[in-house]
Amino acid sequence: MHRRKAWQQRRQRERKKAPTAAANAEQAALAASAKEGTASVKDDYLYWTGKLTDSSFQLSLGLIGANWAAFGSVQKILSNPWAKSSLALVVASLGLSLAGAKWMSELHRRQVNYADEDPDRWLRECKAAQSRNDPWPYTAQIEDLGRWLREAKLWIPIIAGVLFLIALFTAQAVPPPALAPGKIG
Repeated sequence: MHRRKAWQQRRQRERKKAPTAAANAEQAALAASAKEGTASVKDDYLYWTGKLTDSSFQLSLGLIGANWAAFGSVQKILSNPWAKSSLALVVASLGLSLAGAKWMSELHRRQVNYADEDPDRWLRECKAAQSRNDPWPYTAQIEDLGRWLREAKLWIPIIAGVLFLIALFTAQAVPPPALAPGKIG
């Protein structure tokens, strides 16, 4: 968010400097150049994918706490198939996120090593990628894994939340202990 605000302030200063017709046309665009526009989109992409990861993690922790608060004991959670499924999905989601981060880091490490092996090849591939739709400097595998992990981070906690709500609203209410006639609490 800070980068976006700094970018907006810089754009406002630039607009004040150039009151020509060309500048007016340029001001209508969100970015002054294709490079600036690409950088802005990348910054926003990184911001929103980071928010997705943070929100997914927070929802997962919230569901663990909500299950515990609603059912009060491991035995009660395990006796409710909806609550048990909710927690199983949350744990699976957290494990998947961790394993996905490890896998993604290894794919990036390989790409760094690939670049270091032959800098001239890396430069040729960069130039070739500019003229076609290519994930370079990433790989198709990195792009696909990233897309798949983003979907998992969104949908698994949401499904776990729905299962928790089903567990909550279908759980048998435990009546308070009955007082024997003539006894006061």
